[in-house]
Order: sequence, then structure tokens, then C-alpha cells
Amino acid sequence: MTFDPARCPVCGATMQLARVEPRPVGRSFEFERHIYRCVDCDNTSRFVIDRYADARISA
Repeated sequence: MTFDPARCPVCGATMQLARVEPRPVGRSFEFERHIYRCVDCDNTSRFVIDRYADARISA
């Protein structure tokens, strides 16, 4: 099973990105918190996204 933040873990319906919050680390913003809300059951899920992960992996 593949992780999909656009699918609700409770009911499987589509989730909408409600907000993106930058999360400071020291003096820079290296992480973002993505908050998703389900369109059917009002479940709220929060994910922390490393903004520079792709650059570190491919380097």
C-alpha cells in the first residue's frame, strides 16, 4: 500500500490541502507542516515536509 496524503486514512475520501505552515529550524525554514482536511468526514491530518529532502537525496 502506498502512502497518499490526498486520501483520508479514516474513510478513504479525497482530502484537500487546507494550510501550509513554515516551521523554523534555527534561522531558516527547512520544514513545512501541511494540514489536510477530509471533504467527507472532517478528519484533519498533519504532515511535516522536509523542503530540502529531494536535494539531499539526489546529491
